[in-house]
Amino acid sequence: MILTDSGTTALSLALRLAVAERPGPVALPAYCCYDIATATDAAQVEFVLYDIDPATLGPDPESLRAALDRGARVVVVVHLYGIPVDLSSIKTLTAPADVIIIEDAAQGVGARLNGQPVGSFGRYAVLSFGRGKGMTGGRGGALLTSAPDAAARLTGMGGVSGGASGSGRDAALLLAQWVLARPSLYGVPLSLPFLRLGETVYREPTAPAAPSGFALGTLTRTLHLGEAEAEQRRVNAAWLLQRLPDNGLASAPRMPTGALPGFLRLPLLVDPAALSRFRDEQLRSVGVWRGYPTALPDLKGFGSRRRDPEHATPGARILAERLFTLPTHGLLNDESRRALAVLLAPTKD
Repeated sequence: MILTDSGTTALSLALRLAVAERPGPVALPAYCCYDIATATDAAQVEFVLYDIDPATLGPDPESLRAALDRGARVVVVVHLYGIPVDLSSIKTLTAPADVIIIEDAAQGVGARLNGQPVGSFGRYAVLSFGRGKGMTGGRGGALLTSAPDAAARLTGMGGVSGGASGSGRDAALLLAQWVLARPSLYGVPLSLPFLRLGETVYREPTAPAAPSGFALGTLTRTLHLGEAEAEQRRVNAAWLLQRLPDNGLASAPRMPTGALPGFLRLPLLVDPAALSRFRDEQLRSVGVWRGYPTALPDLKGFGSRRRDPEHATPGARILAERLFTLPTHGLLNDESRRALAVLLAPTKD
């Protein structure tokens, strides 16, 4: 394990290591957290995009196969919102090309596939200990790998700089996260425009660093809480799913066989006729958010290294338009539950 100042840094290191082993463009999901764009630019690697199936939040098989045909030998797979990707199918599809799989398990706390935690299937995997990730040090990340020489190769590439500074900032960030996570205070960050909540934000790469002493110390004291929090998230997600109407208002992702989701949040694909209902600004105060509102091919500031600009990714654009997420965290209270139940209640004809 190599500890870093963020999951983004960990992913950039994984990309550098993997491309050194399998030269060529990296296959990225066309719908994902924008920090993947930042990590790709930090690693300075070329890439192609594969589409996402809106029904599963996993790779579209035909699109991924096309990415392999375009030369990709490294594939980044993301467990969005703690919904496990069907990695057995992905490995079967990519095996003839001798592909390296990088698992982005930043949102996968508590998620398992056939009894194994996500992040334990790929040659490289990335964890995040940042804001809202289910286990936290305030910030920070980790690179996991089965490659025994990874640390030595990273040293040869420049490695990770020391990260003892920044503890005061990290302490302030963690305190703010702890306070503002309460449903009664959701409105506070929404009233602060400089936070740019809900916007499409591409962050410029920074030099890779180790976590601060404060972040690392906090993580060692909170790591054991992750599993209990994941179980509470599953309980809350089940409560919400029981209230989904049968009229197609919204649908949850279809899970692969053997999947135990972590439900960092509950993602729902909303019917076009119900979009205005979910876009109600008042719902943001109870934690109802759009997913990533822009697909990766449309993200401003990113794309100069893309090798396949002509490749269409319609599933990603459907998700950018129609995916909304509901809160599942352990601080969800009765008032928030009632508001979410009203949102999911069947509409009257």
